[in-house]
Formats: sequence, structure tokens, C-alpha cells
Amino acid sequence: MAVGGVLLFESEQPLTRAMVRDRISDRIHLVPRLRQRLEEAPLGIANPVWVDDVNFDLDWHVRQASLPEPGAEAELSSLVAREFSHRLDRARPLWEATLIEGIEDGRKALLMKVHHALVDGMAAIGMAALVLDPGEEPLELPGPEEPWEPRGYDMRRHVARLASKPLSRAPRLMLEGMLRALDPDPRRAAGDMRRATEVALELARARPQAPMSPLNRPISPNRRYAFAHTDLATIKHASRAAQGTVNDVLLAVVTGMLGRYLAAAGPEAFPFGQRPPVALVPVSVRAETDAGELGNRISTVFVDLPIGERDLVARIEAITAQTRQLKESAAVRAGALVVGAAGWAPPLVSGMLARAMGTVRAFNLVVSNIPGPQQPFYLAGVRLQEVYPVVPLNPTNQGLAVGIVSYDGLVCFGLLADRDLDPPLSTAAAGLIAALGELQAVTT
Repeated sequence: MAVGGVLLFESEQPLTRAMVRDRISDRIHLVPRLRQRLEEAPLGIANPVWVDDVNFDLDWHVRQASLPEPGAEAELSSLVAREFSHRLDRARPLWEATLIEGIEDGRKALLMKVHHALVDGMAAIGMAALVLDPGEEPLELPGPEEPWEPRGYDMRRHVARLASKPLSRAPRLMLEGMLRALDPDPRRAAGDMRRATEVALELARARPQAPMSPLNRPISPNRRYAFAHTDLATIKHASRAAQGTVNDVLLAVVTGMLGRYLAAAGPEAFPFGQRPPVALVPVSVRAETDAGELGNRISTVFVDLPIGERDLVARIEAITAQTRQLKESAAVRAGALVVGAAGWAPPLVSGMLARAMGTVRAFNLVVSNIPGPQQPFYLAGVRLQEVYPVVPLNPTNQGLAVGIVSYDGLVCFGLLADRDLDPPLSTAAAGLIAALGELQAVTT
């Protein structure tokens, strides 16, 4: 469940690991959670909490790697895939930053890897301020007056602090969960299980299961990665022509990619005429008052992808009609409620809810579009040229995720897939290039 990004910088000026480390060191006070780790409460009486890492070592988190020759797109993609094939160390703060050298055109890349518990997509964009500046001259951001001193975790202090807060401010379910664990009552436990089951069943009733596809087999922990980009102006032109949104056009492009991929898989793997594949599309519900906050402020909607429609404009129009209807429904609010309930429930409830949701094939793939800044950013005076996202897979039965970020006139696609996906990720990547070419043909 790590999210991330591949930041590609121009080659005209030097960029070193020491420069990246110094920048993070100067600004890490802006994101205190980067020096915190997760602490599990004994016996599971409460959800894990963030605590200061008394052994925090910045040099462990900021790394360096070099691509083998020729240092082309294939080698860069392979390195990203390997980095996202292993879990972040749960005994340390849940992030890593790796400067990548040896790219064939002389450019360098910074690979950011952060656990999804730490950030959602919008928070990840805001977190980029940790290393980036809106101009060539670095911003002067004064640090704290006193050096950072970690505070060790004391479970008794945490429980006492939570219990002292008014219930209007403290998560009621979490507090109840602690009390129940200290004084277990089988009837209350049964009630917790019943409520978790009811939420899961309500989720299942909200829509029928997504169709079975080659993307939804059991997956391995190993990954492959691919990326591509196009001009944002092209996407906007298509959205105006079809009276849709930029996100509608992007979903239509992904639909074109997926249609080609499933056609390559053959009719036995995905029979023609069955229900179209379903995309889970994260939707930010981050309020203006949440700006600058880490954590997750997301909901989700499910969008049917009309792969049977070969005309791109018709695909955009069909998706536009569907997303308009979704926005007017209670789907976004309901999704936010489920996410919130899972985050604040006692461990018993949240664990059951997570397992129940994992058994429901509600979607075939994730398509996450994050709007980024439309101006150039810099790291120590070196211009950032491209940003390719990495979106995690559901470890149960999701073999492909599509991340999209717009930045400085570009729209950048990042595809993360199970290494054993069949057909392989290269087939999906070729389908994406073909779909982007179709978009160019329609808008010229």
C-alpha cells in the first residue's frame, strides 16, 4: 500500500544525493510525521498510533541508485518496479526517497515512496513542497527555534489523553473499542461484528460485482511499471469538444487502453458482451480547511468503462453522462463514510471490514487522477520536467492500477502491475500509447 512518484529533472545542472538530503533536512519540520513511526498497542486494545522515532536516521531514508546501461525507459521502469515490490520497514517512518542516476539523456530522477496511511494523492502533491520550490531560487523557510527532540511512546499517556477529550472531539468508536478490550463482553463483540458485516453487505448491495477479468486473479508481491505522457492542451481540447471534463477524457483514454488489453487476452479470458469492466476512481473530499494536512481525505466512485464503444468521442460522452449522474448521487458521500468508518473503528471492526471488502470484486482496476500545479517547480535550481505517479494494487485480486498526474502542461500516466499479469503489462502499455495516439488524431 505504498504510493509514490517518479520525478524527472532536467540534465543541465547537477543534482546529487547530498542536495536532496540537505533539502529534506532543512524542511522536514514542515512534515512532522516523516519522523514518526507506527506503534501497535499491546493486545490490540487500540488502533496503531503515530509516535516519534527515537532512532530516526535521515541517511537511511534518503538513498541513491544508478541504472544499468543503457539507462533507458526500460531500465528506469524496472528499478521502480523493484522498489515497489518490497514493503516499507514498519519499524521506521514509512517513506523513502531515492535519487536515480545513469539515465541515458543525462537527466536524474527522484523516486518518492510513501505509505498510503501517511498521505492520499492530494496530500502527496502538497508534500512535494518538502523538496520543491516554485522558482529557481529556493524559498527561505525558517526552521524551529529549538532542535527536534523525539518523545518516546507511552501507551498510558496516549489512552489518558484520548479519554480526557470530549466525545465530540475524540473518535467515539475508538474509545469504546479500548474500553471493550479492557472489559470484554461477548455480546458487544457480537454487535461489533454484526455492524461490520452490515456495512460490508451494504457496500455489496450498492452495485453488482464487477466482471471477472485477467486483471483480477490472485497476485504476487512483485511488480512491473510503465509510464507515458501527453499534452494537457490535447486533453482539454477533447473535453471541450465532447462537453465533458478532463477526468472524463482521461477515463476514456484508459477505456481505450483496457479495450485493447482485453482484446489481446482473447474471448475466453473476457467474453464479449458481458458487463463492461469497472474502474474505482478515488475522489478527493478534502476541504479547504484540510489544506496542508497529511492523512487521507478520499471517497470513491465506480465507473463502468464502455470498452465496446470504438469511437473516442462517443466514449467520452458516455463516461460524461455517467459521471454527472454519480456526482448528483449519494455515492461520494457514502464512500467517504465507509472510508471514515474503517479508519476510526476499533481494530475488531476495521479488521473485519477490510477483510469483507477484500472479498467483494467491486472493481477491476483503479484509475486515480491527481491535478498538479501548472507551473514549473525546481529542486535546488534544477527544473522538474515530468512527474509519473505510482498507485498501489489491492493485494487480494487487482493486477493493474493507473495513476495520472497533470503538471506544467503535461499529463503523465504511471502503470503499476503484478509482475505475473497475463497478458503482461507491456500489452497494457502498448494499448495506452495507441489510445493516446487516437486522442491526438481526433484533436488535430
